[in-house]
Amino acid sequence: MVWVDAYCDGACSGNPGPGGWAYRIEWPEAAEEGSGGEPQTTNNRMELVAAREAMASFLRRRGPAQGLRLHTDSRNVIGWLSENWKRKANTDLFPEIDRLTAALGKELSWRHVRGHRDNLGNNRVDQLAVEACQRQKPLIDPPLQP
Repeated sequence: MVWVDAYCDGACSGNPGPGGWAYRIEWPEAAEEGSGGEPQTTNNRMELVAAREAMASFLRRRGPAQGLRLHTDSRNVIGWLSENWKRKANTDLFPEIDRLTAALGKELSWRHVRGHRDNLGNNRVDQLAVEACQRQKPLIDPPLQP
């Protein structure tokens, strides 16, 4: 099996607040990146969305005998998705993530990386997630009328 490395990360300005997610898949021939955001969210939600989007993109394009080695700086994501940690929040995301995880089966491997260190892939997705977060317009209640 040929392992393809991918990185995913989430960011949030306030928690909750505007958030962003990003992934980078390092295919043998070129890298693929994706990102997006939500105006009102949490960091953990963005971390999960980033993992979901990386897995979905990989499955759309993977070749024969390719596996996904997914790198994240979120111990929560690894715990929820591969170590049976109790899922208390973001439960709407798990059915699709579980379907993708099952589709990958043994062709999915999780790797924890230390965030904001010297890991180029993690640093890149952190940058993309922060940029996606900054593009979001925070939801602010309108001022009260006298």
